[in-house]
Amino acid sequence: MFTKNSRNRYDKKDSLELGRRAEDSFARLAIQHGFKVMASSGKENKDEHIDYIIERNGKSKKVDVKSLKRKSRGDKELQDEFLWIELHSVRKNNKGWLYDGKADLIAFELSKSFRLVERLELIKLVEKLVDFEAKVISSRDALYKVYSRKDRYDLLTMIRSEDLLKIKNVDWEE
Repeated sequence: MFTKNSRNRYDKKDSLELGRRAEDSFARLAIQHGFKVMASSGKENKDEHIDYIIERNGKSKKVDVKSLKRKSRGDKELQDEFLWIELHSVRKNNKGWLYDGKADLIAFELSKSFRLVERLELIKLVEKLVDFEAKVISSRDALYKVYSRKDRYDLLTMIRSEDLLKIKNVDWEE
């Protein structure tokens, strides 16, 4: 519908398709909520971590949409109890969508809704919850700890989706 992503070399499964589906669902919901929806440019998407610009009543917000994820890549089922947070991307000089992103809002896909939070508030929450000194080598151990995949620059952590209720949030039900 609105997206223009391409598969990156690390996507060995269905991340691209999951992302596209979530982005399309989010765009439809934004329209239902009375927003004008504009897809970001390829550069904005890749370098600034912005999927859409939504506008209503003369106010606009840049949004990065995050699809449902598996707790671990080997898992078959998608889940919404845990959310992956990117602290540094797989690209050497990019700190990832949390710190380097230019989005105003992060829209996390949950099983029956999208939970929208302000990226700057999410940073504060992550910095309260995560032990940045605790490094783990298994994704299953990444809850509130820092995980990196072998031979990659990325740094990830996991938080519970319910943690987002501790900061200003809005749920859009599908």
